[in-house]
Amino acid sequence: MAACFDHLAVHALARAAAEHTGVWWRELQVLLVAYSGLRWGEHVALTADRVDPTRRRIGVDRQVIEARGHLRETLPKGRRRRVTMYPARTPGDTDLAGLVERRLAELPADGIMFPAPRSGWARRSNYGRNLWDPAAEAAGWLRDPDGGWAWTFHSLRHVFATWALNQDGLRIEDVSRLLGHSSVRVTQDIYIHIHDDLYGRFYTATE
Repeated sequence: MAACFDHLAVHALARAAAEHTGVWWRELQVLLVAYSGLRWGEHVALTADRVDPTRRRIGVDRQVIEARGHLRETLPKGRRRRVTMYPARTPGDTDLAGLVERRLAELPADGIMFPAPRSGWARRSNYGRNLWDPAAEAAGWLRDPDGGWAWTFHSLRHVFATWALNQDGLRIEDVSRLLGHSSVRVTQDIYIHIHDDLYGRFYTATE
């Protein structure tokens, strides 16, 4: 679960992904998703012209979904377009802004940021089998009792949420908007343990 996630584990996976494929930007792929909150389909559809490196912003106005074996482009989940952001440096002190700029320099405006090995949109199943699984194995990630990975690609989105909620100056309303949630209540229900906080505050206030 997101609460168990360690930023060192995220960086280990990112490095393993690049080493396994021999493609440098596979490290960027993992780190950008982990520290921007992109969903799978949103990151698949991401093109260079949707990234503003000066302001570290990403325009999220589409996603790629798979239906009956075919990939197609559609609006983001809930039909909600948004803008999210990424930090200049990751919690592991990687120059994320620099990696983004390096990748953008390789691409035309409509170039896919993270294409499939033979170009075009990536398929989740192929990515999982050919990249995620070996990278997670190399990084020493934990497995569930049933043998699956304890953390999935979607867990990277939770990494962003929990990290952002702990940044000074960021309100839960800000994080909810960056994530593209339908309401702040959704963000609260997923990430904020209200009852624990309530009892802790009451106990401290009444000592």
